[in-house]
Amino acid sequence: MKDAIGDLLFGTTKDLIDIESISRNEGEICTYLFHKMEAIEGYHLERIGNNLVLTSKRYDSGRGMILAGHLDTVPSFGEVRAIVDGDSIYGLGAVDMKSGLAVMLALAEIYSGDDNLRFIFYASEEISRSFSGLLEIERENPELLRGAGAVLLEPTGGFIEAGCQGTARFKVGIKGRRSHSARAWMGVNAIERSWHLLSYLDKLAHDPIEYGGVTYRPALVTTKIEGGIAGNVVPDYVELTVNLRYAPSVSDQSTIAHYVELLESQLKSDMGDFVEVLESAPSAPPSLDNGVIAALGKSGVRGVRAKLGWTDVAFFYERGIPAVNFGPGDPELAHTKDEVVSRDEIVECFQILARLLEASKYQER
Repeated sequence: MKDAIGDLLFGTTKDLIDIESISRNEGEICTYLFHKMEAIEGYHLERIGNNLVLTSKRYDSGRGMILAGHLDTVPSFGEVRAIVDGDSIYGLGAVDMKSGLAVMLALAEIYSGDDNLRFIFYASEEISRSFSGLLEIERENPELLRGAGAVLLEPTGGFIEAGCQGTARFKVGIKGRRSHSARAWMGVNAIERSWHLLSYLDKLAHDPIEYGGVTYRPALVTTKIEGGIAGNVVPDYVELTVNLRYAPSVSDQSTIAHYVELLESQLKSDMGDFVEVLESAPSAPPSLDNGVIAALGKSGVRGVRAKLGWTDVAFFYERGIPAVNFGPGDPELAHTKDEVVSRDEIVECFQILARLLEASKYQER
């Protein structure tokens, strides 16, 4: 039985990797999964755009468990198709998160519709939140997102990764005065003026923050810089993109406002320098005392740690549904050229979630 499950999970992961599903191009993989799931008895299946919701017919949103995963990947680095090497499988999305989708599909196939389960497969997680498939589902039928607790099968290496850090993206404009480079003293070089802020950010220390029993690691880092006009012109404007990652807090907005003030303290408003918030996504607390999440912690996980990246745990938390990250694969390999997941990792994740589902069934009797 164990070998059969392993073969099923491994084969499905390979099949899913072979279907290109870069963000906004999830139609083929959604159709593939739809045909797989429409044959499963005891469930109600809905397709909304390129999103799928599979719900057991006796589902009770007050007690039911949600398992969720996104269909899309980041853009490819070249070859998209899977490469199998013994008991390991390489390819775009192997870690984030085709192997997690394979686990979800196997659990849906093995557990009948008599169980109190809902599976959500959704599009466009890897790009701006405005494109999120979860928002598309919510606009169509918000009841499809209700549950007592949720597990997102993001890669976590066998650990529970609790909550998630919030994030914000800032545009920082630094002004100067344009002149001919042969008469540089007549201008003000915006590129050189940006050094003050860059030096400050390079030296800025971020202490770890313990929250809800796990430790988060805030960061404020420049991710992009643009400036310059021509090889013989002193530039009058430089634009930086600065990314913030912050630990869960009482108020996301006050945290973001604090960092805006911090950036502004290194600029000169009388020169026209400015900070603009381009986009933000909220943090979510660990929620380790939630029934679903606490039961997962007793089902054989390797441990509990903080989720340092942003995930849709925050989406569910905003709607009053405690959620956690748990899925196969090393999260440090996500979005890299070296995404690889092993058969053992996928099977381990499946077995832990199967124990969670069995425990939930027992509690409901």
